[in-house]
Amino acid sequence: MTLLGAAGVLIGLLLVLLAGLVWRLRAVRASHDRARARIAALLESDGAGLAVWDSGGRLVACNARFREFYPEVTLQRGLEFEDLVRYTATRAVVIVPEEEIEDWIEKRLAGRAEASTETRRTPDDRRIEIRMRPTEQGETLLVYTDVTAACAAAAGAAAAAPSATAQAAALRVLQEAVAVGHEAGSFHQAVRDVTRLLAESGGWDAGTAYLAAADGSGALVSTGVWHVANEQVAPLATRSAIDACCDDADDQVLRRAVASAAATWIANVTVDPRLSDARRDALGGIRSICAVPVSSAGRVVAVVELFAAASTAPDPIRERLIVSAVGQLAHVIERERAAFTPAAAPDAGFQPG
Repeated sequence: MTLLGAAGVLIGLLLVLLAGLVWRLRAVRASHDRARARIAALLESDGAGLAVWDSGGRLVACNARFREFYPEVTLQRGLEFEDLVRYTATRAVVIVPEEEIEDWIEKRLAGRAEASTETRRTPDDRRIEIRMRPTEQGETLLVYTDVTAACAAAAGAAAAAPSATAQAAALRVLQEAVAVGHEAGSFHQAVRDVTRLLAESGGWDAGTAYLAAADGSGALVSTGVWHVANEQVAPLATRSAIDACCDDADDQVLRRAVASAAATWIANVTVDPRLSDARRDALGGIRSICAVPVSSAGRVVAVVELFAAASTAPDPIRERLIVSAVGQLAHVIERERAAFTPAAAPDAGFQPG
């Protein structure tokens, strides 16, 4: 091979290598663009205050809800994480006892790469849950969630309880439901987690969820997602029968939940006229049900239904707890909608995963 020929081969190899590098650079850039777009969608869709900090502890982005916690501060890109933490404690954004301020600041700075959750009171007597979550890229996600209503619901649910243990249990259920709402990877997983929480805490034997049609017709479709605490009460045959008739036009329980956006608790399904014959037959040995709607953007998007073998009279305090816990599923739906919408046609229906 001549020197000129060898040079030509070398140049060809270099061109191939260069083309490969250019392709990889474009792929990486496209991946980063998609990640930025998803972060932007999540920042503006979630009801919580969210902020993202890079591995060096500088602010990358935050949403409008997060800025509301700092009305006197301009939260600009590049803001030091330490400066915000110190401001939060010393200016009473949340209340930290004076003797604990330095220790609180130190722990938050040292634990930036670790997941943590705490609830603090604000000067106007709200309850704010503060969560830090590290990402695989070394970033830190800071989430502020106003859990005042959840705490009040938990306190109300335990108001008639004679012991502090019951109150603590109710609060724990609400806190875990809030965490599911903001951290679950999919709607189906969130349904399993929330129905499990309610079954364990309230004596329900099983639970499932149905999706409401996007056209506003009130029609329901079974997700096929169940949590079963007692297989004898809700065996596979019973679950299949319930799934099959969830959209029975003669049934007034699930339809009412969609139309009114209000929960319905039935103590004895064998005598209640609101159930259709098909639904009553499908329930088998189940005696009590509670249907709770999930609302997002002003309309009911899903209904969660709980089942028990025992006839249980409606309890307003327990019902408020159930409604608050189930309501957290709306956050999961909103996140999935934000991720789904850019790739969907404007009039496409949304189906949680």
